[in-house]
Amino acid sequence: METSFTTWERRRRHQRPKADMILPLIATSGLTGMNRRQIGNAVGLDRDVLDELLAGMVDLGLLSLGWRDGVAVYRAWGGDR
Repeated sequence: METSFTTWERRRRHQRPKADMILPLIATSGLTGMNRRQIGNAVGLDRDVLDELLAGMVDLGLLSLGWRDGVAVYRAWGGDR
């Protein structure tokens, strides 16, 4: 079955990009936060893309970066609410 561009576009319109799922995902973890491996397993982006995206979100102040047992942990500002 061949898919037309219009059909593909209609289906695609209702899908969220994987990058848009990261902030709400980390926010739901609350004060515990999530490490890069947990985020990567949940989102499924390439490692390099995920690292750059997380670094950008930290630079913008959307996420905070802390360390727990030698592992980087990302938390969303206001994730405890």
